[in-house]
Amino acid sequence: MVAIGNSAARHALPQVQFALPAPALRPLITTYYHVTAPGPVEDFLHPEWGNIRFSLRGRWDVARPGSLDPTPQRHSLFGPTDRTGIVTSPGDAAMLGIGLTALGWAMLIDRPADAHANRMCDLDQVWGAAAGHCWQALCAADWAAVPALLDGVFTARAAAAPPPDPLIEVVQAALIDGHIDTAHGFAEQLGLNDRTLARLCQRVFGFAPKRLLRRQRFLRTLAEIGDRLDQPLSSLLDGGYFDQPHFNREFRAFMGMTPLAYFHSPRQIMRRAAIERLRTAGAVVQGLHHAKAD
Repeated sequence: MVAIGNSAARHALPQVQFALPAPALRPLITTYYHVTAPGPVEDFLHPEWGNIRFSLRGRWDVARPGSLDPTPQRHSLFGPTDRTGIVTSPGDAAMLGIGLTALGWAMLIDRPADAHANRMCDLDQVWGAAAGHCWQALCAADWAAVPALLDGVFTARAAAAPPPDPLIEVVQAALIDGHIDTAHGFAEQLGLNDRTLARLCQRVFGFAPKRLLRRQRFLRTLAEIGDRLDQPLSSLLDGGYFDQPHFNREFRAFMGMTPLAYFHSPRQIMRRAAIERLRTAGAVVQGLHHAKAD
């Protein structure tokens, strides 16, 4: 274990690893991921679906604009988000996360997503004593053993869950694969009335259809830009943006800063995470993950 005061630790970069769950769990779980921070880190999370996170060593804190929720220090449930979160650690820290699809939220959490949107709480509020048992098992395991351990946990929880609403997967696929411009067009494409779609989106995805469409358009553009800062930004924008000022306004709304400030920030965790997530799961960000079983 490296001491925080060690100068080498202060300059060492965070390490990020990803693994896929068992094929039968892939409609519910995007990835398992493991992050170690030898030295101090600060980074900006993207808007994303729900996550479960376990702090295995050291301290991790997440601050989100508009939220005063403290970060649980053992096991946390993070609801779906439509804004950045600032994650910090003083170093000598490790954490493990589980990314949930909307269908995964419905089956494994079974709480109204809009009540948890942009919020975090202790996982024991949802799982009871099982949260602590899982945390203890993960603290004692090495990364190579983690996927099988979590597969067992989530296979059992999925088997005990009631059958989900089949519309969830349909809406989820449309959000990820489609380029829908309006909430009415979204409902029309799915053969639903506006009110039915709005209720489903709030309950399972955490936000109204219009907000979800804006978020997905932003994430598509963020993934397209990546680190290609040598190209004109205007050539990489999603077709749903009128112009670059429109994108700049949306970027500030979702990330709390200008694109220039963000892309020139260190992004110690998220830059590495984008590379490893793409290699492992085929998507740069969680919100564009294709939730399909093999």
